Amino acid sequence: MLILSAFEVFFTWGIIAITLIGIGSIVLGVFSEENSLIDTFWMGLAVSVALLEIWSFVFPITFSTTLFLSCVGILGLFLNRSSVGSGLRAVWPGSRWVPFIGIAFTFFLALRSCGPCEYYDTGLYGAPVIRWMQTYPVVPGLANLHGRFGFNSSVLLCIAALGQGVWKDLGFHLFTGFMLSAMWATLLPACVRVVRRAVASPADWFYAILAVPTFFWTARSRIVGTQTDEPATVVCLVATGILLEHLCREERAQHKTHAPRLVLATALFSLAVAFKVSTIVFALLAWCLAFRGLSLLGWSTSQRNKYLFGALVLSALIVVPWCARGIISSGYPFYPATVLAFPVAWKVPLSVARWYAIGVQSWGRIPDVPFRDTQGFHWLSEWFNHAIRNRSSFQLPLAISLAGLVGGLTSRLRGKRHLARPWLSLLFPSLVSIIFWFGASPDLRFAQFAIWTTAATLGAWGIVSLDLQLHRPGSNVALVALVLSSVWCLISVGWKEPVVSLRGVQRPPPLPKSAVVLRHTLSGLAVYVPAEGDQCWDAPLPCTPYFDESLRLRNPSSLRWGFISDGRAGEIQNF
Repeated sequence: MLILSAFEVFFTWGIIAITLIGIGSIVLGVFSEENSLIDTFWMGLAVSVALLEIWSFVFPITFSTTLFLSCVGILGLFLNRSSVGSGLRAVWPGSRWVPFIGIAFTFFLALRSCGPCEYYDTGLYGAPVIRWMQTYPVVPGLANLHGRFGFNSSVLLCIAALGQGVWKDLGFHLFTGFMLSAMWATLLPACVRVVRRAVASPADWFYAILAVPTFFWTARSRIVGTQTDEPATVVCLVATGILLEHLCREERAQHKTHAPRLVLATALFSLAVAFKVSTIVFALLAWCLAFRGLSLLGWSTSQRNKYLFGALVLSALIVVPWCARGIISSGYPFYPATVLAFPVAWKVPLSVARWYAIGVQSWGRIPDVPFRDTQGFHWLSEWFNHAIRNRSSFQLPLAISLAGLVGGLTSRLRGKRHLARPWLSLLFPSLVSIIFWFGASPDLRFAQFAIWTTAATLGAWGIVSLDLQLHRPGSNVALVALVLSSVWCLISVGWKEPVVSLRGVQRPPPLPKSAVVLRHTLSGLAVYVPAEGDQCWDAPLPCTPYFDESLRLRNPSSLRWGFISDGRAGEIQNF
């Protein structure tokens, strides 16, 4: 029965992918008649999120939303059937067994996606937010009910749209695994070229290095739930790979760059911010590099302006509605950051927003301790002791970065073919982002996109430099080292947990139930509160683990018009 459920997930992902390819083909078709299927897929995802954000201002996310996106996808497939067919035929000639490897990874992810939801934040705020999205358009002041309801992530919109029809209320089983499957579709062609040594490209080595953490996430990470870190990381890394490919073309003095791919990169960097606000520094700086690349293309002024305008419009269609959703739900576009606060009546009290920001910072330094114990610098030793034991997020990317740096510098010091490396400019957004992350909230999962961009960029530099000195033997050593590194990460502590979690599972289970009690605020508003713990899961609306007696409705006739609060001293004390 579990295998049958995995096939159901697998075919559902196939339908979603086809739909996104159809949507993406409409947009990319404006810029070029020839686009790869994977590019149209990623563009389709970015455009779909923009449509979901705009839709949510007026309507809840229901089956009608999913049907609308499906119709747009079918229309795109019909209008661009020739280019889509050409892209499909282009999948096979390069290597006929690569698609089967991708199918194997996808089915394994589908199997894992049938497991139970053990991701804590799903019960804490993810599942309740999705229920709000499926019941009402964006609700003003929703963060007043529960501060984490203001953690604005468009990942939850995607999960709400997936949790319809036969997957009613089960969308949390689908999204993270689907994103990792798409990541494999992006990486595998480059990995095959590296194994075959068909092209000694830094971009291919960049993707091959990224296969190491992707393999770990595929086999070990929790993929059932409302995860936002993994989807945001995947989108960042895919966009960065596209940008690196462009910079490698600059290095080879190929002026006829495929400009639509740079437009795609700008859209994906914008999408990463909408998925997770912690990506904003990295995505903004990398977006500027991509936009600069578009401005320097050797095309006519009218063509260049077309691409620049397209990049701006697509990015605005993703980021502006996302900011507007944040303002409506909390009063702040980048909540819990309090910058650019809007003077709206439902705004979360400034003191509460600041406490949430401090709480996020404190948790990133040392989880589950009072924030006063994470001030100053005495937390560094405990943070480092915890981080250094993490193979996939600390030890391995650090080792690859140092090895690549040594290899690249050694080659330069020996005077071996001093070629320009414009793609090393990717180190600027990644290193600046790491500095920002360390000061803001240095939990390793919040910066995987920057950590692995640094490792893959430096690693590719070192391998390419080694190739120039040793030729084939150098790349063989690097390839064996990457394979061994993947195995080493996989067999770390807790490797049995993903398998154990599937025992006894026959169908994708629904969310756990949470016992709740009914309490009333001073205004008479009835609010459900968990009887134990701080997880609402799929409790009736409105539910919050932090009861605030000052909470009241903006319009007593309906929850749809949102909440106002004077502040929650009881909730602040929990920090």
